[in-house]
Amino acid sequence: MPPENFQVNFEFNGAPLTMESECDVPGILFSCVGRTSVLNCAAFTFWSLNAEQSTKVEFHEILSQFRTLGGVAENFTMRHGTHGKGLFSVNPRLPIQLHVPTPLLIDPHWIELDRTDNIRIAPKYQSLLSAKAIVFFEEYHAFFGWGNGGFDSVKQHQQDWQALPPKLKNFLHILGAADELSQVPTAKYCLQKYCIARQIGFKSGSRLMPVAELINHAPDGLPFVLADGVKVTGMAKDEVLTRYHSHLDAFHFFVNYHFVTPANSALSCEVTVEVPSMGSLKIARMDHLADVHGSVRTPKISKTGTHTNLSFVEIANLKDPSQPRATFANLIKTQDVPLSMAHALFDGIIEHNQQVLNELIQVCHRHPSAMASKLEKVASFQLATIG
Repeated sequence: MPPENFQVNFEFNGAPLTMESECDVPGILFSCVGRTSVLNCAAFTFWSLNAEQSTKVEFHEILSQFRTLGGVAENFTMRHGTHGKGLFSVNPRLPIQLHVPTPLLIDPHWIELDRTDNIRIAPKYQSLLSAKAIVFFEEYHAFFGWGNGGFDSVKQHQQDWQALPPKLKNFLHILGAADELSQVPTAKYCLQKYCIARQIGFKSGSRLMPVAELINHAPDGLPFVLADGVKVTGMAKDEVLTRYHSHLDAFHFFVNYHFVTPANSALSCEVTVEVPSMGSLKIARMDHLADVHGSVRTPKISKTGTHTNLSFVEIANLKDPSQPRATFANLIKTQDVPLSMAHALFDGIIEHNQQVLNELIQVCHRHPSAMASKLEKVASFQLATIG
């Protein structure tokens, strides 16, 4: 058992929070100090159609080019639905078939903005693609993506985030969106965010996947299959939906994709815990730094003086409820921390996150806006996952 006077101090960036909580283990008090901030949530629309531009290249024309270049596009069309622009089944009794072949998967580093801020393949990379593929890619993004509301949507979202009051911004700092608050939404930066929301991990890097990127997310959606490119095949009664990532939590979905959705996983907010005999335990939200064994993602652990750093801590997983606690306890045991103390720490981290999320919701109520309303939903989804 932990010592009688065992105390754990949670820190986020320094300024004290007015929160204290006792856990079920006798003698353990969790004193939370730090500052938090509310996410500004706005439903993200990939683009908004401009009537004048949309008549220049129709979607069926883009699909015709796509098929000529080796793509497969069967039994779906594009229209507006509850998730914004998306792909929809034409005949629900037949499967949809979509295949973006490898030659049409574009490395984001190959693109740049021209003098009018339109997407183009950079001259030094044009030799990697056929002339027809370049025309297809640039027209696709001009009429159905970046040039047809995509840039404006990302820029507006960034501006809305940066217009948040300080109390709401503080939550973003510890929930994985600090970068968004510090960046001026230039065309170049917005292009980076645009690509992040549309790329998929492929082989040793990331690739943009035209047409397939139009499919919206659902936790129980069809899978992306990486085979000679990217494939999506299956039945869809109405809108075609795919599941983007199984390990992202509700805040990561919002930061990366700008939409609000429930998730099967929940990660801890950024926090520092002072642990007797161990020193400081610093938890980040960098879940891309992980050792992956099957479906289990173990955070990276490192030491900096008396600080022990964890790249992230998963605190809930609806698919495998016992896995987050076991992963954390096994990792903390390697630092000569008793198993009972490891479990007490995990309980405290969960309780602390619940308090932070509930306070975030309260701050949203005190600073009402469309963005705050979205963020309240994100926090509610995260609480529901934690349970």
